[in-house]
Amino acid sequence: MSGCLIALALLFYFIGFVIWINQRKSRPTFDDTKHNPQHLGQTLDRLIPNDPRQMTSVRHASNSNRDEGSMVQTVSKLNSYHIGDRIRVEHPVQGEYTVFVQGRVTFSELWQKSRTAQSPWVPTGNKFIGLWLEANLFVLEWQNRLYLLDENVRLSDGEIQRDFAPHARKFAQSDQTAEVLFAYPPVMWRMVDIGKFIINSVEGQGIQAQPGAVGRFIHASGEGQRALVLEDYESGGQDIVWIGYAISEIIKS
Repeated sequence: MSGCLIALALLFYFIGFVIWINQRKSRPTFDDTKHNPQHLGQTLDRLIPNDPRQMTSVRHASNSNRDEGSMVQTVSKLNSYHIGDRIRVEHPVQGEYTVFVQGRVTFSELWQKSRTAQSPWVPTGNKFIGLWLEANLFVLEWQNRLYLLDENVRLSDGEIQRDFAPHARKFAQSDQTAEVLFAYPPVMWRMVDIGKFIINSVEGQGIQAQPGAVGRFIHASGEGQRALVLEDYESGGQDIVWIGYAISEIIKS
């Protein structure tokens, strides 16, 4: 009788051992993620929740839902200024200027619905004005920024690739959220904005570009209200970097 009990106990033990082995085999290990894409995606989400590529795709998905009318956002406050107008402008270092407008340029901002080579650049509806003034001054308004630019240097493509392109790529890869600092005489600069534009119209003198010219821009800020504006043209304009200051207003005199 005791022998039967021992045999029965061994049988139950064997059955339990087989069940435990089968359950262990059915549990997914880390290597199983190769055969379980959903589990792999969840793992990657935990490892890289702030992947900039995900942020970019969300931003473009949101933008692509905008209709044509909602893209019209900004018309430059300088739209009311024309050639021959007499204005007053306060230079942060040299004091007040009273000068005439000699040239006028209208920029249209461009954007892409997606970051692919096939996606066309189209106007956002934002239009901004630049004014060429006596004393070789250039006033530019872009979004909520107003610049008084009093120095300019013509650039080659090689100089742009060396001095600006690496920093612009870094800024773009962060979806324009990273603090990108770079050196360019006379100070250190912080990247503020990058983008693309087309020139709608040019009037008067002083503007070194033609209607229809397409280019990319970089805007940066430095200590003491310093401002940098780079215009990198694909066609129809002279590549140039402007140095000057951020100002609050200009006034018709």
